[in-house]
Amino acid sequence: MAIDLNRFIGTFFDEAQEHLESIEEQAMSLATPGHDPEVLNSIFRAAHSIKGGSGTFGFNQLAEATHEMETLFDDLRRGRGQADATTVRLLLDACDVFRAHVARLKSGDRRPDHAMDQLRERLSGYRVEAAPVTPATAMAEAAPQSESFFVEAKFASDDGEGYGLFGDPVEKPAPAAAAPSGGDKFGFFEPIPDKAEGAPQAKTQAEQSSIRVSVEKIDRIVNLVGELVIAQAMLQQAAATASATADERLAHSLATVDRNTRELQQAVMSIRMMPMEFVFSRFPRLVYDVSSRLDKKVQLRTQGHETELDKELIELLVDPLTHVVRNAIDHGIEMPAERRAAGKDEQGTVSMRATHRGGSVLIEVTDDGRGLDRERILAKARELRMPCDDAMTDTEVWGLIFEAGFSTAQKVTDLSGRGVGMDVVRRNITSLGGNVHIDSVKGEGTSITIQLPLTLAVLDGMVVSVGSEQYIVPLEFVAEAFQPKPEDFRSLVNQPAMVAVRGEHLPIVRLDEVVQLPGAGESRGEPLCLVVEVDNRRAALLVDGLVGQQQLVVKSLETNLHKVQGASAATILGDGRVALILDVTTIVRAGTGRAMRAAA
Repeated sequence: MAIDLNRFIGTFFDEAQEHLESIEEQAMSLATPGHDPEVLNSIFRAAHSIKGGSGTFGFNQLAEATHEMETLFDDLRRGRGQADATTVRLLLDACDVFRAHVARLKSGDRRPDHAMDQLRERLSGYRVEAAPVTPATAMAEAAPQSESFFVEAKFASDDGEGYGLFGDPVEKPAPAAAAPSGGDKFGFFEPIPDKAEGAPQAKTQAEQSSIRVSVEKIDRIVNLVGELVIAQAMLQQAAATASATADERLAHSLATVDRNTRELQQAVMSIRMMPMEFVFSRFPRLVYDVSSRLDKKVQLRTQGHETELDKELIELLVDPLTHVVRNAIDHGIEMPAERRAAGKDEQGTVSMRATHRGGSVLIEVTDDGRGLDRERILAKARELRMPCDDAMTDTEVWGLIFEAGFSTAQKVTDLSGRGVGMDVVRRNITSLGGNVHIDSVKGEGTSITIQLPLTLAVLDGMVVSVGSEQYIVPLEFVAEAFQPKPEDFRSLVNQPAMVAVRGEHLPIVRLDEVVQLPGAGESRGEPLCLVVEVDNRRAALLVDGLVGQQQLVVKSLETNLHKVQGASAATILGDGRVALILDVTTIVRAGTGRAMRAAA
């Protein structure tokens, strides 16, 4: 019976991408003296897997090029040469060409690829320096090599090693060996283990068995569960208004439905969660490339690989983090000679760390470079006619680098100097419902902390009222809520309205003016202030009342209606009404901006 291989072609492309990521991740350790020999074996097996699948589907150019890579690494692991920085560069360039070629094949383009022919010739013509023969090398020479290929799907084998669609082991990349002090010129990747070394690692169910499911199916389930949660909230609210003499069995049943619905929601949302390892794995290559181009010595350390974040957020997080890490190497880490003169190790360190804090994820990118120069930033801000003065706190000064067009680079390069970068970081992060904070000490380094919600599908929010309408303020922006007294308000000529909060005077942003309700500014009784924090600045959001705190299902406005100024999304309340989720960042910036312009 003939096998229809077209059923498996999508899986091949997915596995080819995973193998290329494995090769690229481990490549940087090859130039490190005393690297783990298993790295060579792993790269060989990944190339062999791609070659086998390519041959099955008739992707001859890919099969021929990966065969040359396989041959090269078979020679290396047999001791017929020794990898160096040139080998690493060849391997990284090959991954780039392979990735572009796989993308062409995936799009249906089967035309000959000239870049693949050039790569195959480059791989076949590459020669490495001979290495001394060791007992381990002799054993590798004697080990039989299997060239068989078969189509098989295997899960949860006896030894715990899973197999992919095409029969070759699908391994999680082994951690790259840590380089000694003063190691590779271009840096290396040094993951920090999340658990103590030597501790037994129990095999989880996820490691023993897995199944590929399309993202569209998962999103469909998430949306259906969201509708179920909304329907359950409506039912619960309707039951709450019933007579107190209602059947107790009905109340018990509703409580059971509520509990099971919440558990189902949490279980479904966990399907979308992915470990930060998927983000961190992209940065060893970036650090290697940028540091080599700048002739700097930089090592990357990562921690918190198992910290989970929504898949959608992970995909959108890569670009902002790329800007941050590139800036840390370009602007933060000094040249080796400058670091030696400052009494530092000539190899700089960029650290990435992810942790959970409440309902958020904190991602910290820290470097041990020169730190931010306060006076230089202020001078540049004055040159660009930005509002600033010497009385500004360090936090306020650091915030200036997020303004559009701001750059202190001495010259324009393809890495920096055009004033495009950190403003993009802030804009992208705030669009995800997060915020960015900077700490820096001159001469010691800089730390940039990004705070993001765990998911974009569910939101913890504060329900507030303005007149007869209700709005949602994301809880992560809310520092506190309080009832101000009349004497707490300050109103001076040509100055923005302020409210006193324990000795601190905060600018007031009136929500009724923002949403432009009829009768804005009219007294509706005693107002309530929410202290919100945006861009390291605090403001008082003035509302009529506080309804309560709820976990809400987020609905996209642009998908279901159209974009609404000042609102990031919408939700459906328990009474069936639609409530807008406020874009606090935009509202506070616009409100305080108007106040500053009025004062000027």
